[in-house]
Amino acid sequence: MIAGITFGVLFAVALVMVPAMPGIGQPGYDIVSHVNEHAAAMRAHALLVAFGSLALVVVLGHARDRLSGPAGYVFTIGSALVLVQLLIATWFTAGFALHPAQLGSATARTVGDIVAMSAPMLTIANIMVAAPILLAANEDRFPRWLGIAAAVFTVEQLIETITIIGPPGSFISPGGPMNSYLGGALFIAFFTALGVALAVDFSSPVAAERSDRPGGVDARTSEPGEKRGDSADDSSREAADEERADRVAEDVEESSGEG
Repeated sequence: MIAGITFGVLFAVALVMVPAMPGIGQPGYDIVSHVNEHAAAMRAHALLVAFGSLALVVVLGHARDRLSGPAGYVFTIGSALVLVQLLIATWFTAGFALHPAQLGSATARTVGDIVAMSAPMLTIANIMVAAPILLAANEDRFPRWLGIAAAVFTVEQLIETITIIGPPGSFISPGGPMNSYLGGALFIAFFTALGVALAVDFSSPVAAERSDRPGGVDARTSEPGEKRGDSADDSSREAADEERADRVAEDVEESSGEG
């Protein structure tokens, strides 16, 4: 829970402390002006993302421990992609702030476009993380409410892939409001919820019922064996009774013959 809350706080502060960069429809000199105005905040933003990513790694590691099979492998790949894309995008935004006075318009526009496209592509990695959590929640490995949160996040991220081809200056433009504020807020909310859910000692009621039985054996699986054992005992007794009856009949016949 501590890691999840730490991640949520650090990333929430990072999200709001620096205004969004000028969109893909604006000229490069607007980006230069933005960087010169917010250079110190952009470097602080990078520091918060770095520490927040460490907390996110802890959350993802504990979540992976509850997954198995193909879903677990998909989650692992998705988690790695999320972290890599976050850190690479931060390289560029923090790099802007190192020498803002020497930043040229053409360079700023080119790098800004790369950063803008990183947000739409992050949606794919987010889906690879959220979908396995949804499946695991349906199998009672996570609380049901987390499954609902994962479903909402997955659907929103699927819709948000439209920002890959969104037109400049629109709500769905690459790196625009849908990526920065809607997707960013849900990203923080989902992974924070995942961290909180991992702190809950949650297990399937069926699994708990089975584990409470002696030897961890389900009564439903033991009943057939018990019935088969009872049937075998009954058959043995019937065979013994028939054998005794045959012996008595033979003794009676021998006695009658001697008479």
